[in-house]
Amino acid sequence: LVSCFFPSCIEEFRLTKADDSDFIPNMIIEGHILSGDQSVIYVTQTVPTGTFEKPEAVLNATVTIVGENGYESEKAEFEIEFDRYVIPTYDLPANTQYAIRVETDGEIYQSEFQAIQSSNEIDEVYYEETGNGVNIHISSHGQQSDTPYYMWTYEEDWEFHADINMQALGGFTLYSDKFYQFENSYDNPYYYCWKHTISRNIHLYSTLDLKENTAKDVELLQIPIDDIRISYIYSILVKQWGLSEDAYKYYRTIKLYSEESAGLFTPIPTELLGNVSCISNPDKRVRGYVLASQTTTKRIFIYESELKELTSEYEGCTFEYPPYPQYSGWQISWNLRMKSHPYVIYTPYGEIDSNFILYSPNCVDCRTVDGATKKRPDFWPTDHE
Repeated sequence: LVSCFFPSCIEEFRLTKADDSDFIPNMIIEGHILSGDQSVIYVTQTVPTGTFEKPEAVLNATVTIVGENGYESEKAEFEIEFDRYVIPTYDLPANTQYAIRVETDGEIYQSEFQAIQSSNEIDEVYYEETGNGVNIHISSHGQQSDTPYYMWTYEEDWEFHADINMQALGGFTLYSDKFYQFENSYDNPYYYCWKHTISRNIHLYSTLDLKENTAKDVELLQIPIDDIRISYIYSILVKQWGLSEDAYKYYRTIKLYSEESAGLFTPIPTELLGNVSCISNPDKRVRGYVLASQTTTKRIFIYESELKELTSEYEGCTFEYPPYPQYSGWQISWNLRMKSHPYVIYTPYGEIDSNFILYSPNCVDCRTVDGATKKRPDFWPTDHE
């Protein structure tokens, strides 16, 4: 259950593997029914206490949203990259109460029906430089009659570049018979890349004990100065949800228990079952919680060129020069080396001579970064590919 929200705790907890010979997995269903956004549902199964494995995603389940008035959504699509089911609910009406229904292995699981909780507009998302990086903050407020319980998540996108841009350097041939085919000497199609991540951490906030229903200057995350996310252009889309009191208490209990136990794989207390049940077999044990809320969002961009402190450049580029080119036979040994290693060849004068350099692929190919893509986000402020 906690794996959906607290992946940063992995290195802080160690357990010995338990004997799971008699272990019977329980279903975990976590979900967000979101009006104004896409609804997200995680369907997993518990693992034995003491294992080093995260809960395993349940594939091929039929997941829908149902309403007390007879409403039924389209079937959710499973996103392999994030191990989750998603349903577009941007125009979900608030005239009834909703629940998540999951059908798998002949059983039907369903959350309790609940109304869509309203959410206030976000006042501001901003960043501040600290000398060690940038911190991102959020401010929001509501009326005293509005819910005092807030939850935030965020999505991140950033553009980064390979180390070598042939358009900038020019005047040489760059090629590799095994790995790359460049159209001409002045075009590197692998220079620009983007990456997208979804935060699975939850940020909770309550104004219940405050004079005003205001969340002001709340810190969401810190980005170190040497992080590739702010090496060129970075964007964060912050999502705010209003919570019911029950939802706030549930997620607060999980958050506190996880932090006190210092472990992602610490078993959740057995009494914390949530609001999901197996309606086809009431004796089946189910864990998890589904909330229903409106979503309000705000996006900001951070440009490396506007930061006071210099951020890190693209890292990992390595290169080699041919040794002792004055000795005969060096071409033979280096030709063999080029064929046996994934190098890209840089020849300043357009031919293999004593001036060439062998670069590792990540010097010219930004796709070597895990999760990188050549697909530029639709909302991106630049137009290069």
